[in-house]
Formats: sequence, structure tokens, C-alpha cells
Amino acid sequence: MEPLTKESLVASFRSLGITDGTRLVVHSALRNLGPVEGGAETVLDALLSCIGSEGLLVMPTFTYQNDGFHPAISPSKTGILSEMLRKRPEAVRSLHPTHSITAVGEGAVALCNEHYLKPGLGIESPLDLLAKMGGGILLLGVGHTSNSTVHVGEAYAKMPYLDIPFRPSDSRHIPIIGSVHMEVELIDPPGCSRAFGVIEALLRKRGVIQDGLIGKALVQWLPGEEVISATTELLRLDEAALLCNDPICYRCSKSRERLWQ
Repeated sequence: MEPLTKESLVASFRSLGITDGTRLVVHSALRNLGPVEGGAETVLDALLSCIGSEGLLVMPTFTYQNDGFHPAISPSKTGILSEMLRKRPEAVRSLHPTHSITAVGEGAVALCNEHYLKPGLGIESPLDLLAKMGGGILLLGVGHTSNSTVHVGEAYAKMPYLDIPFRPSDSRHIPIIGSVHMEVELIDPPGCSRAFGVIEALLRKRGVIQDGLIGKALVQWLPGEEVISATTELLRLDEAALLCNDPICYRCSKSRERLWQ
């Protein structure tokens, strides 16, 4: 196939409804797009061109580490697109030691403000605030196991397992090293997402997913508020719906024990 260009990407994103002033979070796997002329930077340029000066582009730049977070240099572990966005001079990265986000556009500073005092992916976190602004979610070559806004829905559903760490060794306090050295307590650390694909059926029943094909990648575009609402609905029906079945998954195993107490 011919490599994707900025022009073809812009046309594809706009066909989904990503236009001037759009606020969105992107979860991505660049390799699934196939060849792109100019690589990751071209995809970012196309997205920023679509949303214009009044839009807001957000990507997860999670580190997952518990041994220190250096906001200016700690690399994102959530894909090459997020890492390239983080490195842009106009980018703003939130100060959260394990689940930072990076934003470019109008309102980026306000969105990222004091993230270290909030849950990484819970109520009043940047992804929650983005959804409340009417922001959308673009799943670019990935499925709902990468849809971090589902974690926000878990928080609104007040699941009793939210305080259980992902691993038993995870520290509850992690240093942020920037202009000052702070020890930050982790609030409701996000857990396993391997079972999050179950949310797609409910979202499709609601008719809120717009599908697309960009290059070789399947794409979904949907409202963040719908993901939060669908997650809370699902968890009212089945509190264990988002827990994986892997017996060696510490978080999900301990969460089931909590639910069955």
C-alpha cells in the first residue's frame, strides 16, 4: 500500500468528526497503521491540523514506575506517538509519577494542573476533566483494553477495589523530581485493563462508536462521557465485569477477594 500522508490522515480524521476545536485523547499503536510518510510526527501534525488552535490533543505518557519520575526526561511507555508528543516544545506534561498525560493546545496547562494531588485515572483526573469538556476518545489501531477512560468509570462506580495496588511491591509514595523534589502518595492506583474489551458491546448497543479504517488500522471514535457512563452501568450489573481471569494477576485476584468479602 502507498504510505499515508499528512493530507490523507487529515481527511480520515475529519471524516470521523475530528475538526476545529475538538478535544480528544488518543490511544494508539503506530505500527498498526502501516507505512506513514514521515512516521509519528506526520500523524501528530495531522491531528493538530485537524483540531486547530482552539483544540486540545491529549495522550497518555504513563511510566508505571515506582522509583522516581523525572517529568522532563522519563519516557512514555504508552507508544511512540505519545513519546513524540511529549518531546514537542509546546507540550505540557502533567506531574503524576505513574500515569502522567501530555497535552498540546488550548487549556493544556489547566488540564494538567496539580495532577499529582489527584488519582492518576480517577475522578477529577485529566481524562475525567477532558470527558466533562465534551472530549472524545480516538482508539487508533488499538481496542478498549487501551481505553484508560474506563478506569475513570470504575471510580465513578465507587468500586471497592480501587485502593489495591497493581503489584504487591508497589510503593504508596513515589518521588517527583523536577524543580523541587516531592514525595507523592498514589491515590487509587489504576489496575489491570486486560478485561476492558467487554465494554465495547455496551457502547455499540448505545450507538456511540464511529468506526473507521486508516491505513491498515481499525479506528474507533467515541465520546469520553459515554465511556464513563457505560462503565458505571456495566459495573452496576456485574461488579467483577472488568477483572481479568488470570490467576497470577495480583490486582484482579485481590479485587475479587474484596468483592466476595
